[in-house]
Amino acid sequence: SSVKAVNTDKELLLAVKVHQFDRFRLKSIKKKLKSDLEKMHPEYEIFVSTDQKIYLELEQLEQKLQKDHTQMKSLKKDFDKIKSLMKEKA
Repeated sequence: SSVKAVNTDKELLLAVKVHQFDRFRLKSIKKKLKSDLEKMHPEYEIFVSTDQKIYLELEQLEQKLQKDHTQMKSLKKDFDKIKSLMKEKA
């Protein structure tokens, strides 16, 4: 139903919020999204999550980026934290 994404020059983090009924097909949705994105953007390492916590974390990071009051070091730290959370859930 909605998507949040943040990327660096090498990596793309994507979190998807799915409708309640589609939660039964999370694995196939995640797999299809990842494969489609890898075809469209072969230069990126792609991480896809359907976890709502990851979605909220990416939303907060996106808001920080839009405010533009944070330093690059802080953003990189947040990005790496979210990426490690995604790897744990995989």
